[in-house]
Amino acid sequence: MADKKIAVITGAGGGIAAPLLPRLAAEGWGLHLTDISDAMLAPALEEARKHDPEATGAVSALDTPEACRAALPPSGEIHALVHLAGIFVAHQVDEAGREVYRRTMAANADNAFDLVAAADDRLADHGRIVFISSLAFTNGSPDHPGYSMAKGALVGLTRALSKGLAPRGILVNALAPGSIETPMPAEVIAQRGPALLERVPIKRFGKPEEVSGVIAFLLSPDAGYISGQLIRIDGGMTNG
Repeated sequence: MADKKIAVITGAGGGIAAPLLPRLAAEGWGLHLTDISDAMLAPALEEARKHDPEATGAVSALDTPEACRAALPPSGEIHALVHLAGIFVAHQVDEAGREVYRRTMAANADNAFDLVAAADDRLADHGRIVFISSLAFTNGSPDHPGYSMAKGALVGLTRALSKGLAPRGILVNALAPGSIETPMPAEVIAQRGPALLERVPIKRFGKPEEVSGVIAFLLSPDAGYISGQLIRIDGGMTNG
């Protein structure tokens, strides 16, 4: 992969990554994938290697700074970091919900900080970072307060890094998907689908390709003047 720009994709076994990996490979990116278990990573890596035979991967929970360092490619520059990894677990703001809250913050926000810190001296000038926030931050999710908080933290990190890394030409952006037809929100969609659709002006849920396509755009030369932004992919639910 020495002659390719390298994109590190966390949460590579998830629904957003599935259409993203072949697209990036077709556009000439070299791929390095991570996920929390071999059961999640192996199928994604197998699929990625159909398009990029040199794709590499690492199983990691990304739960410590050391784990984040070990999850990166063993050597070379990193030209893009796309942080898709995260968890979505319902809980309430009470003593019983504290443990889920802490896990949620660690698995959605703390690891983003640690990943960037681990990759900092290897991030190529004019590289790209993309985080996945959520409408749970912009609109609030009463059943997922920790998730709402964590996704807000990613927006704050996006804005801070976009200024801090600007002298190196590194662009940092975040996406806020609405209800996308992936495994993560499947239970919520099954339980509250009609009520959710009432809030979506275009009256359908989003497709993974409609998120991965925006990620690919943000990694492309066409997005060379976009940084520090939260881009909503929500079918028109949020204006402004």
